[in-house]
Amino acid sequence: MYNRFSIAFSLMFVCRITIIAQVCHLNADYEVRTSRVILDWNMISHPAKTTYILLRSADAKIWIEIATDKVLRKYSEEDVFDYDDRVDRNEKYFYRLKIIDANNKTIAFSNIVNIGTESNKSSWAIYPNPVNDVLNLVCEGNDIIKGVINVTVQDMTGKIVIRFRAASTSRKLEIPVTQLRKGMYVVQISIMNEMVMNQKFVKQ
Repeated sequence: MYNRFSIAFSLMFVCRITIIAQVCHLNADYEVRTSRVILDWNMISHPAKTTYILLRSADAKIWIEIATDKVLRKYSEEDVFDYDDRVDRNEKYFYRLKIIDANNKTIAFSNIVNIGTESNKSSWAIYPNPVNDVLNLVCEGNDIIKGVINVTVQDMTGKIVIRFRAASTSRKLEIPVTQLRKGMYVVQISIMNEMVMNQKFVKQ
């Protein structure tokens, strides 16, 4: 026989184990040779059919639509899309993704990504990918790094699992990842409040 306390506790327990955070994560990288921003993102699960709207801005205030899918579908976090955006050089662009349902109701927003397209800008690369034990981050180019290097690693729910800072003289960083579970992660580097790398990697 259940009393009021046991029923309430059971309901609380059920609620706690059924709430699952979902994150629509947007990644972007600038390819200097072709002057294009390469974007990819994951969808999220939702009871209704949904679609996406990819937005771009010059100031993170006024947004314009640059891509969408007119067909609504049932998606999950395993569904990944990509888009190449040809842009002008020596500019800054902001991107975000909006997920909507059939009634044009906003279901979720992604993170905002800031991309600079300076042709002489140093770029960061990661290797190996996939990785087992140590992920290397290397700054390619001869430009001076003007500020502290902030590094974060997030899982696909948006939870930060690694965070550290490095001196501006550091052009190669090593991140031990043996403690991470197998799966996909996102490593981000920001310098002086500007994101200079936002890239996925796979932990084996």
